[in-house]
Amino acid sequence: MRPILERLGNYLPAAIALAVPTVFIPNTVDSFILPRASIVIAGACIGTGLALLVPGGPSLGQLRLPLLAAAAAALIAFVFSVSWPLSLAGAYTRYESLPMRLSYLGLLAVPVWLIRNERGREWVVAAFVFGTSVASFEALKQAADGVSFRPDGNIGNANLLGALIAMAFPLAVARGFRKDRFLVAWWLGAAVMAGGLFVSTSRSGGLGALAGCLALGVFAFRRGLWAAVSAFVSGGLLSSALWAIVFGPLSLLNNDPARSRLQLWPDALRMIAARPVTGWGEDATGITFGRFVSADWAPGVTYDRTHSGILETAATQGVLGLAAQAWVLLTLFRGIWRHRFSDSVAALGAACVGFTVWVLFNFDWVPATGAFWLLAGTAWSGVRAAENESSAALVADGASPRGAATARSLLALALVGAAIWFGAMPVLAELWTWQGRSDLAVIADPLQSQYHWNLGRSLTASGDARGGLAELRRTADLGETEPQLYVDLGDAELKAGDDLSARRDYQRALVIDPYYAPARQRLADLGA
Repeated sequence: MRPILERLGNYLPAAIALAVPTVFIPNTVDSFILPRASIVIAGACIGTGLALLVPGGPSLGQLRLPLLAAAAAALIAFVFSVSWPLSLAGAYTRYESLPMRLSYLGLLAVPVWLIRNERGREWVVAAFVFGTSVASFEALKQAADGVSFRPDGNIGNANLLGALIAMAFPLAVARGFRKDRFLVAWWLGAAVMAGGLFVSTSRSGGLGALAGCLALGVFAFRRGLWAAVSAFVSGGLLSSALWAIVFGPLSLLNNDPARSRLQLWPDALRMIAARPVTGWGEDATGITFGRFVSADWAPGVTYDRTHSGILETAATQGVLGLAAQAWVLLTLFRGIWRHRFSDSVAALGAACVGFTVWVLFNFDWVPATGAFWLLAGTAWSGVRAAENESSAALVADGASPRGAATARSLLALALVGAAIWFGAMPVLAELWTWQGRSDLAVIADPLQSQYHWNLGRSLTASGDARGGLAELRRTADLGETEPQLYVDLGDAELKAGDDLSARRDYQRALVIDPYYAPARQRLADLGA
């Protein structure tokens, strides 16, 4: 049984790497983000469970304490969250909840624990490049079909496709220069991804892909002086590209001025300063950021993110979370630099650089962020293999006491339960929602406010005004981040004859988005 589990564990990271860019569920409301969220949570839980059942694998080494600190910071942010239900379930289509944040850390650890040889790391690279190439080909087909939206390759968002390409393109280029038997396939994949990046028009994705390729050049030098010169030249090229994006001809691409982020970030800093230590709680930006938005930077858009990974981490987890994550990343990149000439470490490190540049101008979102942490863990697996080889370290493979083995088995079983509850049940709820069974959806995923909102509207439409109003109130209690919910709730309160509650609901909508026109109009009608 143990050899089977070890073989399964060795290839589980590759299966996740293939699934994240390719798996979606057609004919549902959230066809793209939720399936990837489920894959990340289930993959982290199942992978950790396999590591418990097959002990004796590589340890996390120097990453152990930083990962524990990051997990502790996430738990502290949850304890002090302004909305526990929201931080536990995550906002609909966002899902950056406490379980998701812990799953990211789990995806970093799982490849280290489970991958036992270089072949396992090569499979992760090949699977991720192939999956991203498939998504890029789908984007090219969407562009050829003349879709009305920015081609996204069934990822759910064009910028998310850009993030995946920012990681996968340097991997394909690095493998292409190795001139192995799959030389043509690597360069063909790179060509398809370049086309996918072009049709997606993702500026940050292009910047990330450039940064990843430049990192390959820096990693290629053994002498410190030449590496420093290469890093200086790379920094100059990236600065030029960034200037073209912010102030040059690319600044107004997609009617989305790049400089709008420069306007938004001071507001984000004020939000962080209001709760600097522990932050507002996981995924709570949507219900709090409106208090600090100083102008209507994008008319018709409700900001539920700060559009910078650094600022978003500080806003949701405070300085504690930001410091812990910085500790993880600094330890990771230091290990990658030291062992950049070991097998796949440099290529995987370049992929991590690509995402790091991308997320400076975006925010964590599971299809991209999940892939990053998986690739980071695969890179650290290579680092640990190089460290163990250089120190002639041997992995202990002795029998464990029966009590310890039983405890590990029970914990693995609990992780399977967590994978079902946080990974499978939300998908089941989504499928029931698509079939019009919101009553079953709220049973499958009782903390997801969107399903209670759907049920409330359904009950109201069927003539059950009291039941509909109760569900809308429950939706608000669960921390719904859409201002329209509070307008709907206020309308229902008005019909019930409670003008005071309606006024509070409309005002709450304006807390989330102070420029939301329907709420402003309702308050004007009430004379407020």
